[in-house]
Amino acid sequence: MKKLKDEVKNFKEMATSKDKQKEFNNEIVRKTWEYQKKFGFETNPRKGHEFWNVEADAFKHAFGSADMAFDMGSLGSLIGDVRHELQTKHNPYGEWNMDSWNNSEGRKIAEEIKKEYGKKFYDLSEKEKSAIIATKVIMKMRNGELITNPSDKRKFRGPLETLIYKLTDKPTGGAAPVNKPFTRKQIGDMSSEEFLQNEPFIMQQLKDGLIKPETPEVDYSGYMNPETGDRKIFSREDIAQMTSDEYSGNESAIMAQLKK
Repeated sequence: MKKLKDEVKNFKEMATSKDKQKEFNNEIVRKTWEYQKKFGFETNPRKGHEFWNVEADAFKHAFGSADMAFDMGSLGSLIGDVRHELQTKHNPYGEWNMDSWNNSEGRKIAEEIKKEYGKKFYDLSEKEKSAIIATKVIMKMRNGELITNPSDKRKFRGPLETLIYKLTDKPTGGAAPVNKPFTRKQIGDMSSEEFLQNEPFIMQQLKDGLIKPETPEVDYSGYMNPETGDRKIFSREDIAQMTSDEYSGNESAIMAQLKK
């Protein structure tokens, strides 16, 4: 009974204190970096977006949800996750699906640990507990049980999260519905914020050859890539044939070309 009261108390403190929320988020970010150095999972090369739509993003959500489940219980963790997603403005469906999936996997990890360790887990040091959670998250990631890209076709089916997402009718923030190919004009008209929100869908459509030229013939003789300063032009065929590593290495140049 005492444990339940502690979980409720911790949840109320987290829900009503912005300082507590900031402190928790900063701690999860710190631990994500700590375990990224240890396990070497993927981060986003874009400065300021290191944990966005990559393996680091998946780790952060799963680890954070598991950690919350031990302090606030599974229900408290669920409510905290839903609350966080609601506070994320203009969250595209693919990103919401990815985050919700990984949050759910994090809660499952907490339940697994409780069954394996029982009350003994709470007697461990914070460092030992974090290491156990992190190892479980990495195992799930390496087994393909986490979603590490918003283009993943698997659909999250949590009834509460899905209902709330639909009721809030969150916009995608883009110039066109994400289930339809963007045109080059629509991409060019996007603000920087809109472009970042729709980037996963734009890149997938580009790789699938769905973004077509506006005119049949264009003179590219004076083209220069604003990111690299060279004249190399990536075709849809070039991008489609790239390996993941090749794509990651050329992503900034591809995105600069697309915007240009």
